[in-house]
Amino acid sequence: MANIMDYLDWRADIPFSVDPYNEVDNLVFSTMAYIDFDGVVPGLDRDRPLSVREVNERYWKKHSESEIRARKAFVSDAPFILEKMAGSRRYRNLKLLHYINAVNEDVPLQVSAITILPGDGSVYVAYRGTDDTLIGWKEDFLFAYKDMTVGQKASVDYLDRTLLCLPEDLTLYVGGHSKGGNFAVFAAAFCNQHVRDRIKTVYSNDGPGFVQEVIHTKEYQAIRGKMIKYTPEFSFIGGLMADDAEPVVVKSDENGAYQHDPFSWQVLRNHMVLADDMTGSSKLLNDALGRWVSNESPEKRKLFINILFDLFKEAGVTKASELGKNRLKTSVAMINALRKLPPEDRSAFLSILKDLAKSGGHALKDAILDVEIESKNNTW
Repeated sequence: MANIMDYLDWRADIPFSVDPYNEVDNLVFSTMAYIDFDGVVPGLDRDRPLSVREVNERYWKKHSESEIRARKAFVSDAPFILEKMAGSRRYRNLKLLHYINAVNEDVPLQVSAITILPGDGSVYVAYRGTDDTLIGWKEDFLFAYKDMTVGQKASVDYLDRTLLCLPEDLTLYVGGHSKGGNFAVFAAAFCNQHVRDRIKTVYSNDGPGFVQEVIHTKEYQAIRGKMIKYTPEFSFIGGLMADDAEPVVVKSDENGAYQHDPFSWQVLRNHMVLADDMTGSSKLLNDALGRWVSNESPEKRKLFINILFDLFKEAGVTKASELGKNRLKTSVAMINALRKLPPEDRSAFLSILKDLAKSGGHALKDAILDVEIESKNNTW
């Protein structure tokens, strides 16, 4: 079945004047936001946009194909989208500007965005999703107890600033994949009123949701009718928290959690291939997490998340991809790190794990039981 790379091959000769902007263009732009444009696309302090051909030329002067192929991080193939776009009739007038990439481990903060001018009278502001760093993943989990993260605030500031520099007659689309989808919705809701009024559609491509305090604001409710959320049949990241939106479920070439990869989403001509519903296992998992969030206080959620990522750090895990490389070694390192915690923190962490297990059913209970047995064997 076809994906966005096939779409770029098949539809590349059809300009926007013949086939107007569509939902697959949204997915292309959201995925393109994963490209590391540092030193290639001008930042917010420079207004001159660069054509996609200029950007492509600059990018491949800095990077080699072998370097990109060697990367194992999530959506590492994103730069090859740029290559196809540069040679296409549909995207050859596209221009890029206002690239930002802010990372701060202390906050934590990982936010990246780029402004895209397709040349059809519109502008698409794309927010990058979570990269392979644990900093980015930790910010995803902060959504479970914060009504505004540092990254979300930065996403609002970016949208307001970039729109100040652009003509007011441009039709505005805002979107992103994964955490980028969350940033897109948050920015659209809490940007300046005159910017919000210009927005036609907000896209959350399998992006996590929000705490109820955000959902109930008048700003969020004001953009509900403009929001479209796409999710694969199995969705974990997109099922975190609530977003008050009925998802459009799309088919994927992958299985399980790997369906989060936008390169796996199936497309046909100028639209995504839709599925009947999310899988039963995905619904059960999301329901369990939803019950856990509802039952735990924000303080306990915060404690759990902070301890969990401290354990990752103590175990020497710095990238999400490292978690699956050597599970036994990582598990032992995590258990040893757990042993070093102060008794009160260790007790609180395991107590919250039990609460999570109660929400998640027998499979999750068994996993937590294994941790407890191992902890006893290590004579804490």
